[in-house]
This record gives sequence, structure tokens and C-alpha cells, in this order.
Amino acid sequence: MKKKKKSNLKFILLMIFVPLITFFGTIFVYETFFDHTIPSVEELKKEKKKDNYSDKDDKKDVSNYVNELPNLRAQYGNNDIYGRLELTQLNINTLVTRSVNNSYYLDRNIYKQVDGLGVPFFDYRNQDLANNRQINIYGHNTQNVNFLSQLPFVNLTAYTDKNIFDNYKTVYLSIDEKQIEYEVIAIKIITDGNNEHMKLIFYSDDDFVNHAAKMINGSLYTNNATVTKDDKLLVLQVCHYDPPGSYLIVICKEKK
Repeated sequence: MKKKKKSNLKFILLMIFVPLITFFGTIFVYETFFDHTIPSVEELKKEKKKDNYSDKDDKKDVSNYVNELPNLRAQYGNNDIYGRLELTQLNINTLVTRSVNNSYYLDRNIYKQVDGLGVPFFDYRNQDLANNRQINIYGHNTQNVNFLSQLPFVNLTAYTDKNIFDNYKTVYLSIDEKQIEYEVIAIKIITDGNNEHMKLIFYSDDDFVNHAAKMINGSLYTNNATVTKDDKLLVLQVCHYDPPGSYLIVICKEKK
């Protein structure tokens, strides 16, 4: 009887402590993975407005790029790390993964551990990041305030504020070959299965140019930039809740 009681006690303790260890382990992952806590979108917009958008011209010299990705793969034990995405002015600085499909990193973290918060990832069809005409990156959003600081793509929704769109257009993507500077050219809310931005295979120059025009058409905001056959695009996608079930996409063009 005593042995049975001890066994039951051990089982109860395991049921209590395993979830706690998992929870605090997840917190540790995100504290080490992200450079800083990401404020809520509303706090971010208020902060930028208060400072009169004074940091809008924050630029990097991409010619002096040093590739840190091999060291990061070793650090996290994850060879699926293929890039780093930075929107400095929006407090976004995150590693980007890629798998053999677009579902694996929906519920896994940078250590490949099962985690509902996921991690930003490239579309699996983007196999040649240095040359793809369009690169897509996906990330989670949330309405749970407890997880806001752990999901970098949440801050992309600040672009629904035209002041943010007008003043913060610089995006950096670091891949093995180089660091690429992009300019945000359009913000669009996708509803009703309008998935033009998911097209990544183009059969001609005209096909690509027509695709870009369709994708930008109907944007919430745009700077009226022209996309030619020689341009390259970056599209960032995050879930949006206004209206429910929609997506926000940030369309960017590589700077030459």
C-alpha cells in the first residue's frame, strides 16, 4: 500500500512539474531568440508619434555584410535557419526558417521543439533566395496579450496606420549570400481567398509583371511604385483580425 501511495505521489508531482518546466523552457527560448521585448502595436504607434517619426531614416551599409547564419545554425542546432529579417524601426529582428513544406514551423520553435507560437518561415518554394523573383515569409499573429512579445510579426499590423507606412519603409533580409535592402511599397488586407501573393512560379517576364500589378491592386496603402521585369519582391504575411479571418501582407521591392 505504501509503495502504491508513493507511486501515485510521483505521478502527481510529474503532472505538476513537467508543464511548468515546459512553460519556463519556452519563455527561455524566446528570451534568447529575440533581441528585445516587442511592445504592443498601440504602444509602438504612440511611441513613434510622440517622437515625430524621427528615426525613419535609420539605414545600414549592406556592402559590409558579414554572414552570421552558419554560426546561428550551430548555436541553435538547426540547419533550417536560412535568414534574418529586420524592420529596425518596428522593433522586428527575427531569424527565418524554411522546411520542406509550409506547415512544419507553424507549431515549432527555433529549436524544432513543438510550440504553438511557431517561428517565421520562408515559403518552401523559395529554394534560391538570392535569385527568386518573389520571396514570401509567414509569421503568426495573436489576440492573446500574454504572447504579444513573443511573436515578432505582430508589429507588422502597425502598417495599418498610414503614418507608420509613410515613415517606415526599410526592410533588411540577410541570407547566406548577402544582405538585401527592400522598400515597403504596399500594404494590403487579404480577404475572401484572394491569394495572388501566393503565386511564386512565373512563366515569363510579363507573367511576373502582371502578377505584381494584381497583387498590389486594392492595397490599403501604396506608394505607386512600378514593378518591372527586373525587380525582385519580398512579401510578409501575418494573420489579421479586422475583418476576422483575413491576412495582412506587406509588399516590398528590392532597392537597387
